[in-house]
Amino acid sequence: MAEILTQFCDSANFTEVSLSQYGRYLGDEETPILPFLNERTIVTYVTSGTGTVKLGSSQHAIEPGSIVVFFPGVCINCTSLEGQQITAMWLELDGNVLPEILVRAGLTPQKPTLTLTVPSDESETAAAFTKLTDPEQEYGPLRATGIALELLDSLLRETPRPCQPKVSNLQRYYVDKSIRYIKAKYPQDISVEDIAQYCGLNRSYLGKLFRDATGITTQEYLIRQRMSVACSYLERGAAPIATIARSVGYPNQLHFSRAFHKVFGIPPREWQKRNRKN
Repeated sequence: MAEILTQFCDSANFTEVSLSQYGRYLGDEETPILPFLNERTIVTYVTSGTGTVKLGSSQHAIEPGSIVVFFPGVCINCTSLEGQQITAMWLELDGNVLPEILVRAGLTPQKPTLTLTVPSDESETAAAFTKLTDPEQEYGPLRATGIALELLDSLLRETPRPCQPKVSNLQRYYVDKSIRYIKAKYPQDISVEDIAQYCGLNRSYLGKLFRDATGITTQEYLIRQRMSVACSYLERGAAPIATIARSVGYPNQLHFSRAFHKVFGIPPREWQKRNRKN
């Protein structure tokens, strides 16, 4: 008699994770990295060198074997120690479910670094990084995405204190709804109260749901979305700063400049001088 053995997978939504690009970084202690702001999530594995990475207002030590996550909208400033050369492997990911995966690994904007529980020569995570970023290999998008998902799976199994997700389907519904609203309405002068009203929830309750699911507040996500778009405009020199401010939801240029300075530590005009693409 025929028999069918079935195993159900309750994590099919992990396939929502998308891989944008990946590669290796070969540092130069003579040339520091200028502060930058990424639009997606960058997961990095440090292979050599020691130094520090400043993410927003917090500073973290990095060394060989460190996993460092650069979350979207966070100002990044890396510095190697004198005489050191930092090298790393990295991949850039996106997807609404990605924060949930990283939270399970214990990685949040407040705690963006960790050291794996196994040596680098035994780590499946390190092996997946090496395989994906091998310059001698050329992968199609499906194969590359498959390796990236394998990497995330290994990361969950090799983290010191993996966290079980505490995100219910209803919670994910409201968080996703909030994110869609923010991405559609950020050019307007919206507030967290507007987002909560759109979701039909109390502002405080939505804030708790959002922070539990993503590790950041609704207001922080809104600011990061606006700053990410503003940086792309500043890089291209597409318009005056006052126009850019209005296009990302700041009718008052002064308010925009203050918010920008709080994120990057420098005024938008100075940031533009350092990063403008000719």
